[in-house]
Amino acid sequence: MAGVDATTLMSDAAQFIYNSEKSTQSSAVSSNSLTTDDYWKLMAAQLQYQDMSNPVDNSEMINQMVQMSSMSTMSKLSEAVANFSTVTNNLSTVTLTSYSTGLLGKEVTVAITEKDSEGKEVIKEKIKGTVTGVDLTGATSVYVDGKKYELSQVMAVGDVPEDKTEGTTEEGKE
Repeated sequence: MAGVDATTLMSDAAQFIYNSEKSTQSSAVSSNSLTTDDYWKLMAAQLQYQDMSNPVDNSEMINQMVQMSSMSTMSKLSEAVANFSTVTNNLSTVTLTSYSTGLLGKEVTVAITEKDSEGKEVIKEKIKGTVTGVDLTGATSVYVDGKKYELSQVMAVGDVPEDKTEGTTEEGKE
């Protein structure tokens, strides 16, 4: 019986995923990645069909196992990072939703800005009003006295005295 070349097996395994529901496998889904199962199947085939006069080198096999273990660990780490990113994004969305809905019925100050001649955003006008609604579709927006504003435009919540000079409030003057 002729030996099976592991590279041929690997390239065949990397190209197609067997689908038992299809009558022919010509339309099987292409995949360019090997799984740990593919690796073990390749190793079993290599051992099964090895030439007895030229057996597989043990150190080479151990190197392959170490490489596969490292790849598996890196893959799991990559999945963990992706999951953490998803959890962080979901937590951010929940926090933003919770914060914006907590503004309902509260008095807020909203900044209306415009760009000056240098392209910097400057406050053109401040509007005080009560949050009457929250729009959670797309970018979170609040409705202040029926008019829609971006959540990022909210400058203050409640009755915050204005500073005339840094560190001094209206109430602090005598």
